[in-house]
Amino acid sequence: MATGLPAEGTCVVWWAPISGSSDAELLSLLDEGERHRHAGFGDPAGRSAFLTARSVTRLVLGHLLDVAPETLRFRATCRRCGGPHGKPVLWSPATPARFSVSHSGRWCVIAVACGTDVGVDVERIGLRRDTIPVRALAAEERTALASHDKANRLAGFIRYWTRKEALLKATGDGLTVDPAAIVVTRPDQPAGLLHWAAESAPPATPHLADLAAPPGYTAALANLGRPLTVSIRDGGLLADRFRRSAGTAPP
Repeated sequence: MATGLPAEGTCVVWWAPISGSSDAELLSLLDEGERHRHAGFGDPAGRSAFLTARSVTRLVLGHLLDVAPETLRFRATCRRCGGPHGKPVLWSPATPARFSVSHSGRWCVIAVACGTDVGVDVERIGLRRDTIPVRALAAEERTALASHDKANRLAGFIRYWTRKEALLKATGDGLTVDPAAIVVTRPDQPAGLLHWAAESAPPATPHLADLAAPPGYTAALANLGRPLTVSIRDGGLLADRFRRSAGTAPP
């Protein structure tokens, strides 16, 4: 095992601000398929988020494994059907490292651990539509949310959502499982899973924790097995160091 990888029972979480969509140095890290996907985004914000998520994930894993980040290869396999659209894992080099990536608004977060599957989610406290989609909540969660004063109801829903999303990333189910089939603790209580009613049971005991997030955002981390000790790192520094070392390298 590379000495830079987190010890078992620990998780390193890296935060990075979203870069511009035409950042030539970061573009040079992407493989051909990633560059094709990057070019296909019609939305500049989505293109920027994709570039930051893919490139900083490569920088973080390359740093921990002591390998060139552009040489890393990934694959994805659906836990349910075996198709190539599931949770991404490192294919080469072989490693016990497991990772999860999320982005929202102006921020991207990457979580890395060894010996356990992890899931991370960050969300800006805002709405894409005019109403809170409470259908993602179980009945008892809807009741708890309704007891919040109106000013705090949106932040409470986003807290619920990040916890559920982190859990479904850790199990590899994603949104093939109805989030309303998972019951987590109230937004004003420490993060925890109360009940899993979905047909697809987690392969190991899930653990859940809230993460400190930038103002206006909320984030959560989940893993399978035993609880993790979390440390925080600055992924933006890794990106800045790479830009300085790469200079004006072409994409």
